[in-house]
Amino acid sequence: MILMVKKIFILAIISCCTVNTFCQNKFIDSLVQWTQQHPKVDSQYIITLHRISYRTNENDVKKSFSYYEKVVALSDSLQFIYGKSLAQINLGLLLSTSANYEASNTAYFRAIDFAELCKAMRLKAVSLNNIGENFKILKDYDKSRRYTREAIVINTSLAAWRGVAINYELLHQCDLEEKLYADAKKQLITGMPFALRANENYILSQYNVGFGKLQAIAEHFDSANYYFSEALKQARAQGDIRNEYQAYLAQSKYLTDIQPAKKISILLKAMEIAKNTDYLEGQSNAALELSNVYDQLNNKDSSLYYYRIHRLAFETLFSEKNKRNTIIHESEWMIKRQEIENQHLKQLATIQEKEIRTKNALLWALVICFVLILGIAFFIHKSIEAKKKRTESNFKQQIAETQMQALQSQMNPHFIFNSLNSIENFMMQNEKRLASDYLNKFARLIRTILDSSRNELLPLLKDMESLQLYIDLQQLRFNKKFRYETHIDPALQNGDYKVPSLVIQPYVENAIEHGLAHSERDDQRLTVNVSLAGDCILYVIEDNGVGRVQSAVYNRQNKPHHESVGLKITENRINIFNGAQSSPDDIVITDLYDAAEAPAGTRVSIKLKAI
Repeated sequence: MILMVKKIFILAIISCCTVNTFCQNKFIDSLVQWTQQHPKVDSQYIITLHRISYRTNENDVKKSFSYYEKVVALSDSLQFIYGKSLAQINLGLLLSTSANYEASNTAYFRAIDFAELCKAMRLKAVSLNNIGENFKILKDYDKSRRYTREAIVINTSLAAWRGVAINYELLHQCDLEEKLYADAKKQLITGMPFALRANENYILSQYNVGFGKLQAIAEHFDSANYYFSEALKQARAQGDIRNEYQAYLAQSKYLTDIQPAKKISILLKAMEIAKNTDYLEGQSNAALELSNVYDQLNNKDSSLYYYRIHRLAFETLFSEKNKRNTIIHESEWMIKRQEIENQHLKQLATIQEKEIRTKNALLWALVICFVLILGIAFFIHKSIEAKKKRTESNFKQQIAETQMQALQSQMNPHFIFNSLNSIENFMMQNEKRLASDYLNKFARLIRTILDSSRNELLPLLKDMESLQLYIDLQQLRFNKKFRYETHIDPALQNGDYKVPSLVIQPYVENAIEHGLAHSERDDQRLTVNVSLAGDCILYVIEDNGVGRVQSAVYNRQNKPHHESVGLKITENRINIFNGAQSSPDDIVITDLYDAAEAPAGTRVSIKLKAI
């Protein structure tokens, strides 16, 4: 008979969890289907990926983390700061669920930094509340209240009533834990109007659990049971298994008038939910309650079994090192923010000083140029025709060299920013080896660019080494999603040919950023061929990305006001370098298509005179 009862309990648990999981999965499937029907990578697409990650963080950690990584990568590629903040919030939730509160708060503080950059104060409020939740779990109730009250100020100013309701419910939990029952009730009563405004089962379920606990503490068990039942209904309607767990645990813990057998039934449901969702804190609490019930029944074996489960989860969850590291990291973050603000002021002063020096230099340059032009004009007027032609030729050559040096000295701030951001992401994800490798190659490339800036030309092979460093960095940044091949004509390898530095780098960057980055192909490829064609050096850059037409569509949608000047500058460099040999065929861009006439990439051919 006892065995039959246990089987019925287990079947009821599985049935209940299956229904809730089905509702949750149905909503997640609808989000996934939306991304398939709207493949355009824009802000709404990234936000939808975030929602999938958020919805799966309790019951499918692997899937949730996979979508988090997609949000990070796409937000980085589009410089979508709002998406970066969302990604860090999701990472904080994942880490909190795994009881890694130090890393969780790191992610939330980072989310606040991004939120402040894009003025997304709602995301800042969410992060502050989640930090408060972490400190509540660590039983640091003063800090929990401090961060939660900061969130209330922001949410109230935004009329974000859902957020205000959640904040007051968290304050109620802190008061309840410290047995400040009158204060706990006051927090619920204050927050309830906001919960009703939000009209969301998820929040109402939490409020009903809170009221049920307070009623049970006052020994009004019928009223308490009513609130717990309402909380369960609302949790199931929402498909929210975490709130369902909280209602079960509250019933078993606070309803002291129910029989042990019924308590065990309720706690087994709660334990099953906690295990299915990898909810470490939930497993610890449910196991402790089960141990106490079995101890009351004098069933020592079962009591000891569940107590061991409780201790194992509890020691992982509340290790002193974890708590200490969380507090230390919070202090470091506060200091870091102050240092950043001071550094920003110093940088601003330096920039202003440089601007003044630059304006003065330009003024002197204009005066000198004006005097030189007058002198040259007078000299040309008085000189014979032959001398006049030589002077004009020399003057044009000087202008060409000056333009070459000016164009050569320009560096790509966008690439430098992306590189530093990628290094930071590797460090945030504790990928120390990748971060070190990336930083080393980045430093070598910058040093090469600075060294070459002093010379008009440099050996072809050395220039190809610099290009290789640049592509290595891009491969690291895009997680090696494309393969790179280069072929150099032996005649060029054995010769002493010289070219302008990184002259084809903008075309390679264009192939990666606008061709391959938007492609979903598994076999992404970039090739660079360098050969000797008569008295010219021929570069051929080819990729199998989305092609120029689709790339232009992405740019109009995601960067409508962006205007790239890199390719125009490079075209001017090539024309200046080729001089009299310059022709319209020096740069030829060809759109590639497959057998089905679908875009299959781009080929760029560039000719330089061989010297």
